[in-house]
Amino acid sequence: MGIVYSNAALLALARRNNICFDKILTIGHQELHLSQKQLRQFAKCYGFKIDPGIFLREKYADKFFEIFLDAKSVTSLDYSDYQQANIVHDMNTPIDPSYHEKFDVVVDGGSLEHIFNFPVAVANCMKMVKKDGSLFIFTTANNHTGHGFYQFSPELFFRIFQSENGFATRYVILEKHPFPGVELSPRTRCFEVVDPASVKQRVGLVTNSPVMIMIHAIKTETKPVFADYPIQSDYLLEYNGDVNNAPVRRTNPAIYGLLKRVFWKCVSLLPSQCEKYITGRRQLSQFSFSNGHFYRRWYPS
Repeated sequence: MGIVYSNAALLALARRNNICFDKILTIGHQELHLSQKQLRQFAKCYGFKIDPGIFLREKYADKFFEIFLDAKSVTSLDYSDYQQANIVHDMNTPIDPSYHEKFDVVVDGGSLEHIFNFPVAVANCMKMVKKDGSLFIFTTANNHTGHGFYQFSPELFFRIFQSENGFATRYVILEKHPFPGVELSPRTRCFEVVDPASVKQRVGLVTNSPVMIMIHAIKTETKPVFADYPIQSDYLLEYNGDVNNAPVRRTNPAIYGLLKRVFWKCVSLLPSQCEKYITGRRQLSQFSFSNGHFYRRWYPS
């Protein structure tokens, strides 16, 4: 568990946008995985005259939160106190109500994928955030099988952090990196993800490289969490009879629609294996970062 450059950049962006970081809770005691060069860049960007070497003596990210995010207190919660956690709690079980709405910001930097009872664990995180506070989640997406119990899709978090649960989604970002350990990957690429409900279709992704996911959600009001369980957006469209009303994003939709019909009519005349191959290649193209309808480059500061 730890904070890498892209995580720090998303946190810093929130701070720049006047998100309050006075009282921070981290799920797991977060380590800091920023190089001296990256720390110098952060210091220059935010006008801090500090020696990045001071962080070399710090195993955990607490001082980073205090200096760069202006945190007044940093508390950590974990299953045990082996990493000097302040609160010991099994996140498979509901958190004590005394911790509800106690923190301005809750940061999970890599714990949720290791917790079997994910719905309870994420609900705990949501309940501990104050109204108008923020929840940040940095966890696994594609090609992390075996790292934990789970890999997560953007659809899940878009459906969790919605008004029915008292939240609004600010950012859902996927980060492609070359090595299984994102902290070992200095060259990464980040993409902001569109909500599948807004484009009325599945927003899929197939990659060869590992991908992490970052979420920033804001608690807009205090509501019971998961009073109704989320439903995947494309199935909800089917249930509501709205499956054929997906928006067409083309400058000339009439011509595009005609060409599309002609093309697939021709494909249908091919042998079945050829048709399946062409359809499969189309799916790979659609479910890639090159699909500008689904993914937009996001550049850490």
